[in-house]
Amino acid sequence: MAFWADLKTEMKKVDWPTGQRVAQMTVVVFLIVALLTVFLFALDLVLGAVFFR
Repeated sequence: MAFWADLKTEMKKVDWPTGQRVAQMTVVVFLIVALLTVFLFALDLVLGAVFFR
């Protein structure tokens, strides 16, 4: 039972992000994923055209 008490104590020490901060970081992650998707798609098209004519 000491584990659960310690867990509860430690979880209270966590500096949880605000809802606004979570939303901002979610948008950042989606933008990065979208940009990487476009980049890799373009790279695939170029390399496909070069190596598989």
